[in-house]
Amino acid sequence: MTRRLALVVACALVLGACTPDSADPTSTTGATVTTTPPDGTTSTTTAGTTTTLPEPTWEDLPGVEALPAPVQEELLSLVRTTEEIRGLRFQEPPTIVIVSDQELEERVRQQIEEEAEDFPADEALYKLLGLLDAEVNLQALLTELYGEQVAGYYDGDTGELVVPMREEGFSVVQRATMVHELTHALTDEQLHFHADYTAMLDEDRLDEATAYQALIEGDASMSELLFLQTLGQAEIGEFFAEALDIDTTALDSSPAFIQDSLIFPYDSGLAWVQQHYLRDQWTTINDAYAEMPVLPGSTEQIITPSDYERDLPLPFEASAPTVPGYELERESVWGEFGFRIMLDQVLGEDIGVDAADGWGGDYYAQWFDGQNAALLILFEGDTERDTEELRSALLDYALAAVAEEDYVWVEVLDGRLAFIAADQPPVGESILASVGG
Repeated sequence: MTRRLALVVACALVLGACTPDSADPTSTTGATVTTTPPDGTTSTTTAGTTTTLPEPTWEDLPGVEALPAPVQEELLSLVRTTEEIRGLRFQEPPTIVIVSDQELEERVRQQIEEEAEDFPADEALYKLLGLLDAEVNLQALLTELYGEQVAGYYDGDTGELVVPMREEGFSVVQRATMVHELTHALTDEQLHFHADYTAMLDEDRLDEATAYQALIEGDASMSELLFLQTLGQAEIGEFFAEALDIDTTALDSSPAFIQDSLIFPYDSGLAWVQQHYLRDQWTTINDAYAEMPVLPGSTEQIITPSDYERDLPLPFEASAPTVPGYELERESVWGEFGFRIMLDQVLGEDIGVDAADGWGGDYYAQWFDGQNAALLILFEGDTERDTEELRSALLDYALAAVAEEDYVWVEVLDGRLAFIAADQPPVGESILASVGG
């Protein structure tokens, strides 16, 4: 939702690099995909078998009856445009929910509050790592961020496209946003990403989830760029003028690691999708929806698109020790992107890029006692040199970011780099003892 600034920058960088033609509507993949051939019929392809279906006959969109007829027609036109650009066909008309601007803002706020139980532990961890100032309230910060200029969104839980009431039609930015969100609705109907993405989050497969989100958002951003290519120069000018006028005060004033986390799925995701789109249009992208959850995917493969299906995460067996008085908050993978944004904020982008490159695999455990945080990260690089480069960077990071009264330990044990941080030094010592230090 706070992607607008990132997408404007991305538009400026790649608008001229993409072909103006829409996707080849006859592309097929190994997944079950409904495509739109040139004859206007609809074909469903599963593992090389193609079945021709009649073109959908629906001419209206459910849920938009309260809008003036011209606005309904504009929405329907955007649906058809999205289908043409993306090379897929809605089997059922997308469900559109019309809400007031106030209700839209409230829905966003409710979504943030649904995740509120995780905020205290994460806030304590980020403050331990020197990424958040002591006075910052993480929930309030994220609520303000996600409340900035929401122009509509796709709700994967309900399959609904939530659209603010518009009596006089949509601006160029709003139309582009509708194409973006309609692409989510279309690809979820055809490629079923929401269930996979939700499972990743529920199972704390967080690096995979970030990579998968980059695919999802990069896909929709690519559709949005292709839509912009159908516009005249005057409308393109209106788009940039309107987008650059959007208030991003909350985003601009937030910590760098949060800015990077919010923008990554859009700019890095778009770069990943664009590289594959220019090679075979939507074929690899369609396949990725089925393949990324079982590769498994990683942010490394998004950051370096050539690593996709090639440089897979190293197998990494580890388990969390028991920390008396603390609850184990989660076990997951920190990932190349996690290391990069952590180091970027404290040591600078050049250090973060070089140190995180060469990521092979990792494991982390996070603990919380209601007030204090503790963290263990075990890391293995592609080479011993990669491990040593990250060790050196994390040591500099620890000296610069972690408070003197807190505990931090960085060293290589049996070929694995261990990073331990804790608000209470005895807890850090007990974690170190559990991993053989």
